[in-house]
Amino acid sequence: MNLNHLYYFRTLAKEQHYTRAAHILNITQPSLSHAINALEKELNVKLFEKIGRNARLTKEGELFCRYVIQSLDMLDE
Repeated sequence: MNLNHLYYFRTLAKEQHYTRAAHILNITQPSLSHAINALEKELNVKLFEKIGRNARLTKEGELFCRYVIQSLDMLDE
């Protein structure tokens, strides 16, 4: 896991759409998918339910999201 993965996660959680999130992050959609898959594999938990190019947070993803947002907000300050 690296800091970029957490920023990617936060953006995808907010947008709930892979293509739109990738566009905002200025990366390709496959790069975003790869980063999210790597994060899920490292945490050994499913963070998103994929519905086409849309993404919905799982219960575990919602919990993780709270910590990610709090942590990134502190780093941004």
